[in-house]
Amino acid sequence: MYDVIDVEFTTLWTKPVRLAARGRDDQMIRGPEEAIHFLSRGWPCERSSAYINAKAKCAAAVLHRVPIEASRAAFVTACLDARLVLEQV
Repeated sequence: MYDVIDVEFTTLWTKPVRLAARGRDDQMIRGPEEAIHFLSRGWPCERSSAYINAKAKCAAAVLHRVPIEASRAAFVTACLDARLVLEQV
């Protein structure tokens, strides 16, 4: 009989990004999957070109089509553009 081994395939950035969206608790975004979730469901403002670029780069990073840190840089740029309080841990 074979054993099943649970494996976590989450891709993480070398440093997480801490966000404080207006009127919400701080959030720690640790990688492109979490960034996509935040961009898709938690984005508090208008979707700019920086937002669109961040979402595309994060999706590409999940598929290993761009370097993972490129997705982080795009996400940080979108957050700065949206004037989210940002702490790069």
